[in-house]
Order: sequence, then C-alpha cells, then structure tokens
Amino acid sequence: MPITFFPDGGPVLTHGPQFSSTYYFDPAFHQTDNESLLTYLITFRNKATLAPLAMHDFVQLLLPFDPTNSHKDSLLMGSRHRWNTVGADFVSKPQTLFTYGFSFRYGGYYADGRKLSISNDIGYRFQPFVNLALHTSYNKLDLPQPWGNTTFWLVGPKIDITFTNKLFFTTYIQYNQQLKNTNINARFQWRYKPASDLFIVYTDNYLTVPYSVRNRALVIKFNYWWSL
Repeated sequence: MPITFFPDGGPVLTHGPQFSSTYYFDPAFHQTDNESLLTYLITFRNKATLAPLAMHDFVQLLLPFDPTNSHKDSLLMGSRHRWNTVGADFVSKPQTLFTYGFSFRYGGYYADGRKLSISNDIGYRFQPFVNLALHTSYNKLDLPQPWGNTTFWLVGPKIDITFTNKLFFTTYIQYNQQLKNTNINARFQWRYKPASDLFIVYTDNYLTVPYSVRNRALVIKFNYWWSL
C-alpha cells in the first residue's frame, strides 16, 4: 500500500510511505506468523534509494527451535514470540562502475532477546567482462541463559566473468563464522544456441576448524530448446 509524492525539484525524485503485512495460518486456519512492515522510501534523482523502516513480528513455533543454532537449548513448540525492529536500507546509484549499499536492523528477537544486524554490499564492474561483488554481515544476539550473547560474521565474495556472449563463469563463496563453515559454488555456462545451455557446476562445503569436508559435487546440466 504505497503513497508516492513527486517533488518539483531538488535531489529527491520521489518519496513516500509503504506498508505491507503478511499473515500465515496452519491447516486449521489458526494464525502462526505475521510480519508487518512500514517503510518510507526515498528515491533520489540519481536512482540511489534510502529507506528507513519499522517492523513488527509475531511467531508461534510449530517445532522446537534453537534461536542461535548453538545446540544449547530449544524454545518450546507452540511458544509465542513478538518483537519490534527499526532499521534502514541504502543502495547507491546503479549506473556507476562502483556500487555499494548498507542495511541496519536493531530490535527484539525470540525469548525477549535483542538482535543487531549490520550488512553491506560493494561491487565493481570491469566493463564488459568482469563483475566483482562482496557481501558482509555482522550479527549480534543477546538472549537469556542458556544462550547468552552470540556474535558472528557472514562473508560472501562473488565473481562473474563474461568471456563472450555465449560463455559465462560465476563463482560464489560464503563463510559463516558461527558455524566455521565455507561453501563454494562455481558454475560454467555455455549458451550454444538461443534458450539452450550447458551448465557445469562444482560445489564444495566444508568446515574450516577442524578442516572436514561435508559434501562435494560436480553436476552437469544440459538444456535444449526444441521448437515445434
């Protein structure tokens, strides 16, 4: 439900509030989850955007849930949790070679806890062949015992290489400090004819401390467009 204002001049192209609310129900039509989001979206004339926001969350757990994924304890199935969050998102103008953005959230969490999340994205395009991107996220959870305080980083670099208009290579890496887990996904794509592709994908998921391979896979996928 957006409302948009159009200023006559100045650096702001459009601005206005946006509201959405999403509800989830179980098979008996009893409400289990709800997320309500109020955003004030500001779009600048260079197409950069700034969006301060406020959120309200309600969750009724359908299964036991560990809010920190630390295996210390789990919240009870059927328990209800409500919290409010404030934050902001900013995305730089998309038409430049160097792009960046950030996201900030602070508010409640499960079991009357608190959660702080700060993330950013930066990217650079070496036209027309290479696109580099890096996503980082810092999270801090403050919960009652037995969970206590938990902090961790998520880091995810990505490389896109366009060799020709038919050959592409993409590599994505993600490191989770909390789980000491690294995941690598590399994909080669050959578009040998319109809407027809050959994909070769390699994935590697392993623990860094101590080093231990969780799974590895090499997958080949072939698409052919057959027009009758």
